[in-house]
Amino acid sequence: MTDILMAVYNGEEFLSVQIESILAQTAGDWHLYICDDCSSDRSFDIARGYGERFPDLITVSRNSAPTGSACANFMGMLKKSKSDYVMFSDQDDFWHSDKIKLTFEKMKELETEHGGSPLLVHTELEIADRELNVTAPSFTRFQGLDPSKKTLNRLLCQNNITGCTVMMNRVLADIVKDAPPDKMLMHDWWAGLAAAAFGQIGFVDKPTVKYRQHGGNQLGAVNNRSLKGAANIVRDRLRTQKRVSVTYSQAERFYEHYRDLFDEKSRAVLEKYIDIPNHSKPVRAARLMKNGFLKQNFMTAAGQIIFC
Repeated sequence: MTDILMAVYNGEEFLSVQIESILAQTAGDWHLYICDDCSSDRSFDIARGYGERFPDLITVSRNSAPTGSACANFMGMLKKSKSDYVMFSDQDDFWHSDKIKLTFEKMKELETEHGGSPLLVHTELEIADRELNVTAPSFTRFQGLDPSKKTLNRLLCQNNITGCTVMMNRVLADIVKDAPPDKMLMHDWWAGLAAAAFGQIGFVDKPTVKYRQHGGNQLGAVNNRSLKGAANIVRDRLRTQKRVSVTYSQAERFYEHYRDLFDEKSRAVLEKYIDIPNHSKPVRAARLMKNGFLKQNFMTAAGQIIFC
């Protein structure tokens, strides 16, 4: 059984389309859990209507008080999840009908190869506009991300895992579920770090989601490979510096939370990364490059080195 966790907040405009795309999945043996974070629109009523129509497939709840973020809402749901596999769903995307099937097939491949290790599978996405017209066929290429960069040293400084494409096995979900949301930048990034530190990550190089861009996304798609993207990195120096510095803070919190679980290799990687801010800028830059703590395309890596 796969638990699909959908965090909802003021998503009435697109919610029905996303739920319908999940109901249209070719794979079975799943249950959708929708948790509304005290929306002020009709989101809860829409979700509750689907729960009443499909009680064997959909369970709907509402938080007694706002959690304040999608990350916190997802993590609250993850604590309650018990199934062998867990997936995350945003409220405003569209799942291709074979999304669960393709993701699960990759998960079974990893299980065959790595047994009972903590495992995470994520997939490619298409970028779409409000009406779900595809505007870019590959989210990873648009963002300048490289899913093959999945070792801990690469993921510490930049996430390349998009939460709405993720499937975790129960071993990984149990490792992730008790981490406080205020320790993490996002739940998908934290899950990726845990998979890199303790298990394995697999990638399906085929879009399984239309990632809808509508102006209200909590995190949207940004073309970091374009000249405009490069100009933004240089122009907004303080923002670029902050994007680098928060990765050190998250790494420190990750290290503290799992201190007793790391093997020698992962512990050494984390300790080296956490130590970087304690040095002068030339030393910081040198250690980033020496240890492969680099973002995943030339422009973002250059900005990281310049503003480290």
